[in-house]
Order: sequence, then C-alpha cells, then structure tokens
Amino acid sequence: MLKIPYYSSYNGEKKIALLDNSAVEFMLQLDNRGHHPDTLLRGYDVVFLPGWVVEELQDSSFRVKYIERLADTGIPIRIIEEGHYKGLMNGREIFLYDIVKAAVSKVGDFIKYLHMNVEKDDPFDMGPYEDWIREMYENWPLSGGLTAGGRERKKNAGEISLTVLAEIFSWYYLDTESLTVYTQDSDAYDFQRNAEEQLKKKDNLKDTIPVSVTYRSNDSILYQMYRDSQLTIEDVEDIRNDARHVTFTQKRADNTVALVSRIVNNEEFIALIQNDSTQIIF
Repeated sequence: MLKIPYYSSYNGEKKIALLDNSAVEFMLQLDNRGHHPDTLLRGYDVVFLPGWVVEELQDSSFRVKYIERLADTGIPIRIIEEGHYKGLMNGREIFLYDIVKAAVSKVGDFIKYLHMNVEKDDPFDMGPYEDWIREMYENWPLSGGLTAGGRERKKNAGEISLTVLAEIFSWYYLDTESLTVYTQDSDAYDFQRNAEEQLKKKDNLKDTIPVSVTYRSNDSILYQMYRDSQLTIEDVEDIRNDARHVTFTQKRADNTVALVSRIVNNEEFIALIQNDSTQIIF
C-alpha cells in the first residue's frame, strides 16, 4: 500500500503536476542509474497521483518505494481519488460530467456507457457524481486482461483519470500558472487534446480561455535534464535506445517555427536536444 497523503481540498496551488505510472517507471530507471529526475518535480506546489494511477503503480513495490522516498524528501505528492474530483469543482456536477464526457469522447464504448447509465433528459436528474463515477470504474467498458499479480487491467483508466483532472484545473482554475502531465503514454496526450477541443465547443465555455496543459514525456525529461546539465550526451545515448514518435518545435531559416511530429531515431534525437531552437512537446 502506498503511504502518501491524500489531497483534501484546494489550497491555492498554482504550479501543478500530474504523474502517470509510465513516468514514474522511467524516473525510477533513471534514479537506478544514479541520475536525479526528481529535481524536475521540486518546483511544483502539488504533484498529483490519481487513484487509478495509484492502482497501476502499486503493481511494483519498487515504484511504491521510489514515490514514498520522493515524498519523504519534501516533494508535495498527493493522492486524489476520482470520486473526490467533485470537491475540486465546488459541487458543479453538470460541468464535471461535461469534462468526463469530453475526456472519454474518443472511445465509442464510453459514450455508449454514459448514455445508457448516466445521462438524463434533464441533467439535473443525473445521480450523484461520486456514485456514477464509482460505478463507471467498477464496470469499466474496456478490459485489459489481468496483471501478473492477478489485478484486472482497465485499459486507459489511468489516462482518462489524468485527463479529467487536467481539464478540471485547465477550465476551472484559470489562475493556474503551470499544469504539466508527466506521461509516456500517447493516449493520455491524445485524450487530453481531444477533450480540450470538445469543451471549447460548449456554449457556456466559448468565452473561457483554458490554462494550457503541457507534457513531460520520457524524451522531454531527457531533453530537460540534458539542458540542465544533469545528463551528458553519452548518458542520453546510453538511456535512449529505440526510435519513437516525438512532437517538437523547430525554428526555420526564416525565423518561423514549425511543429513537427514524427518518428525520431537516437542519432536524430541527440541532434535535436543540442539544437537551441528546438523544444520537445511530447
């Protein structure tokens, strides 16, 4: 069992991070090599672990011990259960339902589930949020089989929990200064970008400018640690050993900036992180 305090209520936090299991695993690997990725987490007012991310994280005692060690050094890591998201919204359950629906809108099975089990002709007739969100996780529409320890995997549960939480702060806490999701899972990135676009279409939000959500993928972590002189080029070459999809910006010869999204091999990645005009987005 992870021994980390639970988040109780909003206390004016302006610099916020959300941690996914995939990011914790990568940071643990870096820590085992003698590096210190935890320094990236030290500027936040709160670092959230959503409930379902905790479920996944607890499949490994090594990840549990690592997170507990980080918390013991003063990093403000807090668990927040999905059922407690309502408290962050000060009881605005219809708004919260819109956020949940936007977060799952890329997956037809979820839209069908919400339509059959949650939605009402009059939104004010919907059941209490804490009841239907609990039932949704209990009856998760996407099965992922079983873990080696026998836990039932619920496909995309962590990514959707992260997306809902990110969108709550993005749309409801407009004075948030930074809102960063640490994840290597491209589904989390896709779900959140899609949720934002869906919410922008809502009539009641058309005049709202949401707080931008940024990301720390594994490559973004490597990029930042290299820029902060925590890693050498040789370190990066040793750690990153496969080609993978990267989204980044790059300044062109005419001083315009291009958004690029493609597979980047290790040699190309080394060149990218040494280019002062490049920023890794995901």
